[in-house]
Formats: sequence, C-alpha cells, structure tokens
Amino acid sequence: MGTILVCLSSKCLEKLVGILREEFVKTLFVRRDIRKLRESLKYFDSVCEDADALALENRVTGTWWSDVKDVMYDVDDIVDFLRAHSYKQRSCDCVLFSRLAQLPLDYRIARRIKYVNERLVQITMNSKMFVPLAVRSPQILQRNGVCRYVAASVDELDVVGREIKETTDDMVQMIIGCGHQSTISVYGILGMGGIGKTTLAQKIYNDGRIRERFHHVLIWLSISESISETDLLKEAIEKAGGQSYQGKSKDQLLQALLNCITEQSIFLVLDNMTSSHIWIDLLRSPIERCADAHVLVTTRSRDVLSQMNAIHVHKVHKLKEHDGLELLMKRSFRTEDEINVFGDVGSQIVKKCDGLPLAIKNVAGVLSSKATKEEWARVLESRWCYEGLPEEIQGPLYLSYSDLSPQLKTCFLWCALLPQNFHIHRDVTYCWIAEGFVKKEGSRPIHEVAKDYYHELIMRNLLQARPEYIDKGISTMHDLLRLLGQYLTGDEAMFMDEENDETPPNVWRLAVGNVVEEIPGIQDQKNLRCVQVYYHDACRSVKRDIYRKLEHLRILILVGACLQSIPESVGHLVLLRLLDVSYNEEIKQLPESIGNLTFLEYLSVSGCLKLASLPASLMTLSTISFLSIGGTRLTQVPKGIGNFRRMDNLRSVFQVGTRGFRLDELDSLSKIRRLLLIKLEKASPPASPVLCNKRHLKELGISCTMGEEADCRTSYEDNEVKNIEEIYNKLCPSQNLQYIFIDGFPGGVFPEWLSSEPQDTLPNLAHLHFNHCISCPELPPAGQLPMLQVLHVKGADAVVSIGHELFGKGVFYILGTVENISVG
Repeated sequence: MGTILVCLSSKCLEKLVGILREEFVKTLFVRRDIRKLRESLKYFDSVCEDADALALENRVTGTWWSDVKDVMYDVDDIVDFLRAHSYKQRSCDCVLFSRLAQLPLDYRIARRIKYVNERLVQITMNSKMFVPLAVRSPQILQRNGVCRYVAASVDELDVVGREIKETTDDMVQMIIGCGHQSTISVYGILGMGGIGKTTLAQKIYNDGRIRERFHHVLIWLSISESISETDLLKEAIEKAGGQSYQGKSKDQLLQALLNCITEQSIFLVLDNMTSSHIWIDLLRSPIERCADAHVLVTTRSRDVLSQMNAIHVHKVHKLKEHDGLELLMKRSFRTEDEINVFGDVGSQIVKKCDGLPLAIKNVAGVLSSKATKEEWARVLESRWCYEGLPEEIQGPLYLSYSDLSPQLKTCFLWCALLPQNFHIHRDVTYCWIAEGFVKKEGSRPIHEVAKDYYHELIMRNLLQARPEYIDKGISTMHDLLRLLGQYLTGDEAMFMDEENDETPPNVWRLAVGNVVEEIPGIQDQKNLRCVQVYYHDACRSVKRDIYRKLEHLRILILVGACLQSIPESVGHLVLLRLLDVSYNEEIKQLPESIGNLTFLEYLSVSGCLKLASLPASLMTLSTISFLSIGGTRLTQVPKGIGNFRRMDNLRSVFQVGTRGFRLDELDSLSKIRRLLLIKLEKASPPASPVLCNKRHLKELGISCTMGEEADCRTSYEDNEVKNIEEIYNKLCPSQNLQYIFIDGFPGGVFPEWLSSEPQDTLPNLAHLHFNHCISCPELPPAGQLPMLQVLHVKGADAVVSIGHELFGKGVFYILGTVENISVG
C-alpha cells in the first residue's frame, strides 16, 4: 500500500506542476483548488517507504493506508482528466465553442478536486491519531543502485555442490540405461517449494547424454493451474518440432501431437505437477504411441508420482551449509576470493534461510547491491519476519521485496497479477510505463529506464530468466514469489481462477485466467485501471457499451479473447495508454473512435488474421510509441508513421507502392529502439540512408517474403533482387545496434555495411541471426565483430564452406540448420 502511495504521490506532484504552468488552467475555476491539492500532496510524498510492513502488523494503520491509497488513485485520475481536458482545449479550432462545450467538464472536475481536498484534510488529521510514525526515517535496508556485477548464465549460477551433480549423473545413467522399451518410464523429483526441483530437472534435460539419446524429441512443459489443455498441447507440438495454429480444437491438436511423436523416442519433462489429471486425461494416451518414452516429473506431491506409477523418485533435500554459501556468493556475484571477507556472515545468512535455494537466491539479490561486510551484517540483523504474513512467504522472500525501491516494488507486484508460469516478455515494461510506475531519470529515454527495472528484478531473483533466452527476453515468477505479490496487493488487484471467481467491490487491476467460466460484472468495477484477459472466449458476449463505464482504464489487454469486433465505445477510454487485442482472428476493422484516445502509447493487433485496414484517426495520435501489426490482412500501412515522434518499437511495418507508408518516413523516428520491417520486396529504396543516425536503435529485423520449405519458396526476378539489395544497403544502421535479424533475403550479396569491415560499422553487435538467406554463397565475417555473442544461421542454401573469417576469439555461437557445409 505504501509502495503505491509513494509512487502515486510523487507522480501526481510532477504532473500538477506541469498543469499549473499551462495556459488553459487560467480559464478554469479551480486554479486555487489545484494549488491546494499540490500542497496537500507534499505531505504524503514524504511518507515512509516501508509502509507495507506497518500495514501488515497494525490493522488500524493498514486501514489508514488503504484510505490514502484510494484517494491517491482519485488524484491521479483527476490529474489525467485535466491533461486530457487541456489537449481538447488546444486542439479545438473555435475557442468560444470549446469553452461552452467544456463547461460541464469544468464543473465536474472542480467538484472532484474539492471533494479530494476535503478527504486529504481528514486523512491528515486521522494520521495524527492512528499513525504517529507515518513520517519517519526509512528502514535500515537501503538500495545502492543497480549492481555493478554482471550475471552469468542462470543455469550455472544455480548449480552448486556435489550432490546435484551426482544426482544428475545417477538419473541420467538410469534413464539412458533403460534401453528402448514399449512401456512408459516415469521418474519423479519430489520436494517442497523453492528447494531446487526445477534446477535439477534442467540439469538432466540439458545433459549431453540425454540430448544424444533423445535427439528427435525433447519436450519441456511447465504446468500451471491456469494453463488450458489446448495451450499445453500447442506448446508440446512446437517443442516436438511441429507447427500449431490458433483456433484448432483439442482433438485436432492431439492428432497433430501424435503425428510428431508416433514411433519416436521421446524425453518429456512435466515441471510443477500439482495433480495427475494432465497426465492421465490428456498426455498419457498420445505418449503411449511413442516407440520409447521417458517422463521426468517435478512435484511437491508424492501422491502425484504414485498415480503416475513412477519407477524412481528422488527427494530433493535442503542445501548443506557450504553449498548454500557457494550459492549465496555466486548469486550475489562475488568472486571465490571474497569468501574470506563475506564467508562468516554469509554462513549465518544461509542458516537463517534454512537451506532453501529460493530463499538464498532472493537474499543474494539483496546482497548484490551491498559492497561491504558491514552492509551484509546489517541485512543479517534486520527484521526478516512480520506478523500477518503467511509462513511460506515470511523471512527471506519478504526481505528481498522490502529492499526494492518503490518503483521496483510496484513493477514486481504488477507481475504477480499474471497467470502462474506465465512467460513474462520484456515488453511488460510498456505496461509499467502505462501505469506510471517508471520514474524518469534525466534525459534518458523512459523505455531504457524501464528495461533496467526488468533486468534488476531478474538480477535480484524476483523474476527468473528462462535459460534458453540468452538476452533474458523471457522470464517467469516462482509460485511462492507470486503468492507473496498477490498477498501484498490484497483486494487492490486480483487474478481470477477457479479458487477466486468473485471480484472485490473496488478492485483496481483484474486479470482473468482461462479456467474461469465467465467474467462477472466488469461494468460494475468503475475503478478499474487495468484489465487483462488471455485466450478466454467470455469476452465475446461483453456488452458493446461497457467501455463507457470504465473511464479510468489505462491498460486493456484482450489477447485471444474471441472478439468479433471492437465497439466504438472504446473511444470513451480517454485515459487509455495500452491496448492489446492480438490474436482475435475475427476482427476485421478498428473503430475510428480510436482517434479519441489521446494518451494511447501502445497498440498491438498482431495475429488479427482478418484485419484489413487501420483507421485514419490512428495516424493523428502523436503519443504512439509501440505499434505491432504483424499477422494481419493489411495490404497497406497508412501514411503518417513519421508523425509518431515518440516511436520506440515498430513491429511488422511495410511499404507497398507510394500512397501509404514509405521507408523515408523512418528518417524522423529519432527515438526508435526496436524496428521490424517486412515485405521489403514490395518497397522502393529510400532516397537516402534512413537508419544511420538512429543512435537509440538497438534491435533491427529486416525481411522479405520467403517460404519455409524449398518447394514453397517465393522466386524473384533479377531486377527485383537488385532492388532488394539496394534497399538493404540503404538500411545501414548506426554503430549502437546490438541485435540484427535478417529473415528471408534472396540477394546474392549481403549489404556492404554487414559484409565489409563490420567491426567498424557494427562494433556493438551482440546477436546476429540469418534465416533463409538462400542465395548468398558466403556468410559475413562475423568473427571480426568484437562484441558478438550469438550467431544463428538457418537455411543458408548456397553456403558450402565456412572459413576462418567466421570464427572469433571468445565468441559464443549457436549454429542452426546449416546443411552440407564443410569447415575449413
């Protein structure tokens, strides 16, 4: 509660200062009340940051904080309505008509400001009776900024001691020693939450002997209570090397899975099994069709393993003290030499964590920003437990949360609202920005600041990066940390599932799991600021005028919600900043009323297969910083992309002819960081290079239409190939580029900026991906790139040999499907 309060009060103060400077406020009758509101907020901006702990232990204090939080949300709404009011005033041609039209809104805002000021006065008086410590010094634990140490691979950091290595070896030998057999062999890893079951399973899954033995089909499935059977089958098909498409039925998906695994040798990991029904009712039948199947299960329940007829069960025990200390040192990014300095206090911290790896890793996240032994000792001596917290999230887990800045706390709590085992993409940062959680830092782009938040949560082990993503682009949240976050948010935010299927009366953020049969009464939740629905068809029956009643929404995510259209009433969401309607296959158009969303920053319509056009009004919104339009029926992108001067991330944009978007418009996007250009075979070369001055551009994807299989590939005439080569040469990026994805390139020669002296043109390039560059006989000299970490090559049909120019000192490569190549 206090966390939200600190962020909201400072944010509102900043906004109010800006509003009072604007000319239009002088015409309102509330200028004095706005000043009074600003003065009141100065008091609340000084409250202590550990208010969450105070509220946990004192019910009266908790009630007081809850009242403050409610009124702060009202203040934030008022401020944003004022800003929207200002925009309409400035954009109206007729000043007199504008004033007459806005008088009712003036009166409404004035009444709300007066009411809020009265509430703030009362709350301040109540604080003197009930919360005498409301303004005090912060707790001992202080953040010292982002850790200066660089984290290594997630897998290796988690592996400590001889026991896990010996257990891995024993279980691998047991699995590969069974030989080929027609029956299914099930192996279990049993243990309490946070004890390291998944880490052990990952070691086994990634072992070279397992990958050699089951090289055809290896599948890892993370099981959660909210995952649907169809989503699970789709993931299994993709992991087995097949292709799954949205909209297929369960029976069709089962058949697709059978096609992938029948008569194959398969190694399947089922991580975090809470019950056996997923296995018994869904997966066992297709797995029985394999020639040879071995299944590894991690679970907290011995009954699950018994019901699955496990032939071997390994119980994971708590870490021994010296192994726990090794994990603590590695996860706090200390060298082996530093154990002499930190070892004694570190051993006491490990004992306090009771040998639980998750607890040790989370405390290590706190210690990673502590530079001295004295700071470590203060962490040891600080208070770890608070009355009111459930036992399983006491101690180290709460400590790791309480050490965060207010901004990072709110971002962590927001992620706890997501479904269990949800793949948290790095684009979650756009949600944090839309909620106002990210604090500006001087002249730095706010999206860069948000990216630092994401990586710090990973560094502190509050988010777990998926090891298969080297850039940490996908992460998850451990069940216990998710439980902690949901407990701390209380009734303010809710994830609806089978256990929680009724919404509190004043919920601010709502996420809906796909196991919920219907979404009850959203229109009655007038305070909602964030709604998230993932792959749930209940939205199909939502009333078309519902958005008129949800005027406080900042975030609306309706992904795969079976929507057939977006109603015009969405234009009433004047405070909306983020709109994601991806993978609603029946949507054919967006309403023109989207042009009323003057705060809209993020729009994604990816995977809306029938969407054939974008509204002209969209191109008038100067606030857009994220636009994703891939996987649609769009034949043309409207002209005006160049007006989006705040554009940070532009996905799947393309040029067709001369009437709509042209590549030359990219020249004005000075702040862009990530760019994906597709269908470049249909474009005209820009008049001059358009990306060389984009100093913020970090990620670039460029592609031509190209079939995956050789017999389905698009063929191009010589003049078309020449045009494509010229376009690629004109897309020369700046030296700050870190990622490049070239997907589908029919040219015979790579662009000059990539093939000649790339160490000068791309000195910071870390990831280089080539997909279906079918006609180039030589790959670029990647070995010359000093910062390169990953090289991925797939479908390089014309390449027959690789020379020394491809290999560099200390470079980590992932070489993909490159056939018939000799290495010289």
